[in-house]
Amino acid sequence: MKITGTDNEIAKHIGDTARTRTKEPADKPRTPADVPTESTEDAIVHLSQRARDVQRAIEAMQSEPDVRSEKVQAIKKQIKNGTYKIDYDKTAEEMLKAFSDEIS
Repeated sequence: MKITGTDNEIAKHIGDTARTRTKEPADKPRTPADVPTESTEDAIVHLSQRARDVQRAIEAMQSEPDVRSEKVQAIKKQIKNGTYKIDYDKTAEEMLKAFSDEIS
């Protein structure tokens, strides 16, 4: 998990979260000095199942190449040779499936 932001932004978020849990008044400004510090060795981060699933999905996407170049080359060759055939029924089915997935 990567946390980004300035020290003040992170401290504000931590302070807001802590105030919510302790019902501390929200009008008290928080600074990085107000936030207790822990060594990184002692810090524990709990991720929800959804966050873990998203993290795994991102890792899987990053491990795959953006373009399947061998498939692209094969299709280019077929187009050049005039042998590329479009399966219109399959294309229509995939378009409808993609459309229905967006609505769901």
